[in-house]
Amino acid sequence: MTGGALSRPLRLATQLTGDSPREARARLLNATVHVRMAAEFEESQDAAILLRSLVDHLSRFCGTVIVSAPADIVRACVERDRELHGLPRVQTGSRASAGPDVLDIFVGGCPGVPGSIATCSDGWAGKVYARGNRARMRAFTIANPVGALTAAALTAGEAFLRLIGVTRHPCAFELSAWTGDCGPPGSVSDGPRLPVIPPIDALLIGCGNVMNGWAAAIRALQVTGRAGAVDRQSLGEENLGPYALARRDMIGQPKTALLAGHLQPLITIVPHDEELDLFAPRITRWHLPLPALVINGLDEVEPRHLVQRLWPDVLVDMAAGGTTSQVIVSRRGDGQCLLGAFAAPDAEPGYMQRTETATGLRRERFLNEFTTPVTAEDVAQAPPEHRARLQAAAESGQLVCGYINQASMTETSTDEHFAPAAPFVGALTGARAAAITIALLTGYHLPGGLRWQYSFLSNRARTSVLHCRDTCECQTGPAS
Repeated sequence: MTGGALSRPLRLATQLTGDSPREARARLLNATVHVRMAAEFEESQDAAILLRSLVDHLSRFCGTVIVSAPADIVRACVERDRELHGLPRVQTGSRASAGPDVLDIFVGGCPGVPGSIATCSDGWAGKVYARGNRARMRAFTIANPVGALTAAALTAGEAFLRLIGVTRHPCAFELSAWTGDCGPPGSVSDGPRLPVIPPIDALLIGCGNVMNGWAAAIRALQVTGRAGAVDRQSLGEENLGPYALARRDMIGQPKTALLAGHLQPLITIVPHDEELDLFAPRITRWHLPLPALVINGLDEVEPRHLVQRLWPDVLVDMAAGGTTSQVIVSRRGDGQCLLGAFAAPDAEPGYMQRTETATGLRRERFLNEFTTPVTAEDVAQAPPEHRARLQAAAESGQLVCGYINQASMTETSTDEHFAPAAPFVGALTGARAAAITIALLTGYHLPGGLRWQYSFLSNRARTSVLHCRDTCECQTGPAS
């Protein structure tokens, strides 16, 4: 496993345990997990989805994953492992081949093996039994791939916490991607059976960790339609760990291409490989049509506020930080908007600082004149280290906006303070947001200001409906 693929889960492990990176790395890479499927579910499509997704999560932070399942499922796991890591991390075999210290995970049954974890799904609900005792599970009776993906994310989180040494009381619980509720087995509403889903027409902003989770669930549901996708970056090795759709052969390609490769041809993706600050004027100045549904996968407050000020009819905001998943629904003129949900940062907007550093351009050029060509004056006023690139841009007639987007796409991340985003946290966020998306597409009412959160540490979920103050811009400005 490469350092880049392990970087995000490793950072999360050190924050949760206080171990040094070396200690946490050794603990994870020396771990072995044996995942096996109960024989009675070998023909279940949802059981196969759950197992494949679970093994994919585990391979990103666990040294060895042994899979006991039908041959076609094992082949799919091994092939996916090669796509992600380049070298095989997933093996086929038996528990005996794994050695004495191994974490057993059973898909579809609770055989009572001490210290084991059992998992399954049913409808929209993912279920985890981490008590290691025999129990009856209502498993895979109502087909729904989102429930299977939910179960995989929850189980991977349970395994991760156990492997890094976070001690918790053994538990059994289930979580519904439809309602967001979490509780003991049998306490969560089934939710409706899968409806006929109308085509989607949406704008997807930020194609990272949580958007990958959303896309995986939406594709599993076979949703059709069209969507625009906005992201300024290309895929880096550091994204192999947290991104559910990541492939090693896509490193260096735009993140929008990663998303498009997974969703097409069912959903036609129109990519916008550019800074959000340069994309937004298409709507605010030049009146590019804005779909009624906008889905966010952004890390920072500043771009979230920028998207909110586009005033879409419905905005679904996804987030994953540490061990917490979060989804917010903002409706135009109803409930709390993102301006009210997230306080504006005290610091200067990150876009300005980042663009100055990456391009050497003056602020007035990329804030007000970004549709004009790079000029000799830009070259003369730039710091010395940027002049050669700017000179080439000026000679080719490149526009300022194009020059900025090119710099963003080729920029290498060196931030040592990145937020640790484990793959299973983003996957659960995406599954919940996908269920919300289906509810919105099929006419199910969801209030504005809806905020859902789930903690992998406590296995607790919380849903609330919040409202903005009368002085908020959404009450007094364009959204009203």
